Amino acid sequence: MRRFSQSLRRGGVVLGLLAGAGGAVAVAQEDLSFSIARGQFNLRITEDTVTGPSFQVSRLPGELRGRVTDLPVTLRLADGEVKGNIGSSLVNLDVKKEGGVLEAKGGFWSRPVTLKLSPDELNVYVHDCTYRLKAREQGRVYEGKRSCDRSFTPPTVITLPVGFYAASPEEQASLLLLAL
Repeated sequence: MRRFSQSLRRGGVVLGLLAGAGGAVAVAQEDLSFSIARGQFNLRITEDTVTGPSFQVSRLPGELRGRVTDLPVTLRLADGEVKGNIGSSLVNLDVKKEGGVLEAKGGFWSRPVTLKLSPDELNVYVHDCTYRLKAREQGRVYEGKRSCDRSFTPPTVITLPVGFYAASPEEQASLLLLAL
């Protein structure tokens, strides 16, 4: 009887650990995840905020406001436009979404940027670096090389959660460009 009790207790502990691990996996799937040049970070997207290392942004109606890499961020999200400031740098971005393809072009951090996100690929030019990522999981996980990496650097992997697609096209473009 004692042996049966110990087995039952061990089974309960194992089930508890598995349930806890399953919960951790479910939470991780709600994060916007970046693995870039041997570094990795996640941004947690909630209804009101986007937070991560050096990234604290409030999601307000028609606006993103907060701090990214210790710089104040104020972005106004209008129909097809993102305007505002990141520190003293200007943002003037045109955004459009046709079908399942999001495109953005203009100035971000006072530098030229382009972004094209489709279910099959993610192409971004930001900070003098080009990301050419193909979908490993359509519309969710993108993987590929950056032009500013050496050949032996591991590929860049970006994972987009379901909550990311609930945001407006202007907010989607802004969050990706702020993170990269």
